[in-house]
Amino acid sequence: MSESLSAQQLLRIRSKLETVVAEQPDSHAAESASAALQRMRSGEYGYCIECGDEISAARLAAKPDVALCVDCQALKDEEEDA
Repeated sequence: MSESLSAQQLLRIRSKLETVVAEQPDSHAAESASAALQRMRSGEYGYCIECGDEISAARLAAKPDVALCVDCQALKDEEEDA
C-alpha cells in the first residue's frame, strides 16, 4: 500500500470508494471504485498498475480510483488520441 498516504487518508478514500459502489451500482464509476477497493485489500493500492511506481497522494486524493501514475496515464491518453 502506498506509503505516502496516512491511515486517516486511506480511511477517507475507502469510504468515498465504498459510497460510489453503493450509490452508483452497475456504472463505470462503480467498476473503477471496486477495482480500487480490491487493490486496497491486496496491498497494491497507490501503485501504478502499469509500471509499479507509486502514485502521488495528491493524485489519489483527487481521484481515489485512479490506477495509473501521471506518466502512464499520459501515454494511455496519447494512444487513445492517435
